[in-house]
Amino acid sequence: MRSVLFDICFYGFTTLWAAGLLFTIPLPGREALARGIVLYARIVFWLARVIAGIRIEIRGQEHLPRGDAALIVAKHMSYLDPIVGFYLMPNMTALAKKELFAIPFIGTILRKLGIVRVDRQAGTAHQVMPDVVRRIKAQRRPLIVYPEGTRARPGARLKLKSGAFYLQLDGSLPVIPMATNSGLHWPKGSMTRRPGTVIYEIGPPLPHLTDKAAFMAEVERRVIDRSEELMRADPVYHEAVGAVAAETSH
Repeated sequence: MRSVLFDICFYGFTTLWAAGLLFTIPLPGREALARGIVLYARIVFWLARVIAGIRIEIRGQEHLPRGDAALIVAKHMSYLDPIVGFYLMPNMTALAKKELFAIPFIGTILRKLGIVRVDRQAGTAHQVMPDVVRRIKAQRRPLIVYPEGTRARPGARLKLKSGAFYLQLDGSLPVIPMATNSGLHWPKGSMTRRPGTVIYEIGPPLPHLTDKAAFMAEVERRVIDRSEELMRADPVYHEAVGAVAAETSH
């Protein structure tokens, strides 16, 4: 019942808030919109805590860039992940598939925020990466990348996409890893919301690597494996993974 109530409140509130944010679109710059998103995040955190019993713990904030460009390579398991990302870095940008820009309200907000549109179907996304790097360096903005490309369910191991490698190839951007256990408590493809603590752990920068295999192995270790460690230490881990296994066996 708490999960259903939370989803009703979350999706209803999100729709209304997104509509309200449209009033910031005509204003110059993106500061008003960014402030609106930060306030939205605070309210979502409150709803999650009060209704679903989900608390947010953020570790390692000292590793985040302050007023400069950087590449944040993060685990993606939940709708909560981008909300936390914008809460931590209101000037953040991201890569988003072009289909999202066609969604009413959302597409307009993404364009105002300067989110980078990527055509995954064309198979040429890596070719635009140098232009993306130049843009975020000129604007001194962090860029968050989810190397799995989509939300992963607890226990799943997805093949990593190599966009982050091309973004950091020239060595001009620090690469900051972010691990999480968010999918245990706010999972993909399920209305279940499990009470507990969602951890976001931000680590020190990865070494600059020009060898693709070596870089992807480092991302695997510092983002994916570390997220798995956070999940295994969580009291609801076996319940969550068992639920996924039961669903996929049908």
